[in-house]
Amino acid sequence: MKSLANHFCFIVVGLLLFTTCKPAYGPDIYMPDTSFKVVGYLGGGNFDQIDSLEIKKLTYLNLAFANPDKAGNLVFDGNYDVTPIVQKGHAAGLKVFISLGGGGRPDTTIWKSVLQPQNKGNFIARIMDYVEANNFDGVDVDVEGNLLPYVGENYNPFVIALRKALHAKGKGITAALGATHFHEAVHQDALEAYDFINVMVYDKTGIWRPDVIGPHSPYSFAEDAIKFWTEDKKIPAHRLTLGVPFYGFDFTPPARYIDYNEIIKNDPTLAYQDSIGARYYNGIPTIVRKVELAKKTLGGVMIWEISSDARGDLSLLRCLDQTIKAGDCQVTTFYKDEDGDGLGSLTKPYQACQAPEGYADNNLDKDDADANVQAL
Repeated sequence: MKSLANHFCFIVVGLLLFTTCKPAYGPDIYMPDTSFKVVGYLGGGNFDQIDSLEIKKLTYLNLAFANPDKAGNLVFDGNYDVTPIVQKGHAAGLKVFISLGGGGRPDTTIWKSVLQPQNKGNFIARIMDYVEANNFDGVDVDVEGNLLPYVGENYNPFVIALRKALHAKGKGITAALGATHFHEAVHQDALEAYDFINVMVYDKTGIWRPDVIGPHSPYSFAEDAIKFWTEDKKIPAHRLTLGVPFYGFDFTPPARYIDYNEIIKNDPTLAYQDSIGARYYNGIPTIVRKVELAKKTLGGVMIWEISSDARGDLSLLRCLDQTIKAGDCQVTTFYKDEDGDGLGSLTKPYQACQAPEGYADNNLDKDDADANVQAL
C-alpha cells in the first residue's frame, strides 16, 4: 500500500512539474505585416512636440524608452505619461510600440537581474501587463550597447519567450540593432524571432570618437549594412528596415549632438548638404537616395528621432514620404514656382517622378513671390 501511495505521489508531482514547465502562452495569432514600413522613434522628453509632427506619414510609432525597476515593473523613462501619445498614434492609424532599453543605460545590474532564468517569466508577465494596460501594439527590444555584455546568454531565451507571449495576444516584436556588427550575445535564433529588425545605420562615428571626425551615416554605410544583414546574417530583406538619422554631430568643441532642425534653421541651403564645417548629418538628397535604396531592397525605413526634424517643406519626413509615394522611378527634387517665372524656391522642395504643376526643376528664385525678381 505504501509503494502504491508513493507511486501515486510520483505521478502527481510529475504532472505538477509538467504543468509548471509548460509555457503559459496561447497559440500564435500574430498577423505578419508585409507592408513597406516607416518606423519613427519618439523620446519621452519630446512628447510635447507630437502635435507639430506629421506622424500620419509613419506606419509605426516607437516610444523610447521603458525599463525595469528593481521589482521588475516596467517604467517609462522620466515617468512620462504614454497614454495620450498612444492614443494620438492610434488616431493617426499607426501601430504604437513600446521600446525597451536604449543605449548607454545606467541600470545594467537591474537588466541582468530581471533576465535571470528564475526572474525572466515574472518580467515578461510585467511587460505584458504594461503593454495591455497602455494599449500598445507590440514591443521593440532596443537592448544594445553597454546592456548586452551584462545580459549575455540570457538575451536569447528572453527574446524567444517574449515573442511567444506577444504573438499569443496578436502583438508584434521588433528590435533595434547595429548596422554592421553587434554583441556576440545576440544569436541567430533571437534574430529569427523578431518580426522585423530596425537597423541603426548611423553613429558610425560620433562625438565619443573625437579622433574620427566625419560623416556618421554616409550612403555607403547603408550599402554595407544591407550586405551584412542579408548576406552575412541571412535575414530576409523584407524583415529589415533601414535606419536614417534626423540628427547630426557637431565636432566643434565642445562637441555635441545636434538636431537637423537646428542645423538648417538659419540657412535653408544646408538642407541640401550633408555637412557644414565640423557638422555632419543627412540632408534631403541623401535621405531621398537612402529611401530609394530601401524601396528597392528592404521592407521599410526607420527614423531616429522624429522630433529632430524640421517643420514645413524642408522636413526630412515629408521628403521621405514623397519619395515612397513617388513609386518606381528615378525620384527628382522639384521646387515650388509660385510666381510662375520658371524659377523654383529652394525652401519648397517636392520629390516626384515628374514635375507637379507649378513646380520647376531648379531652385534659383531669390523671391518666389515676385516674378520680376530673377535668379540668385
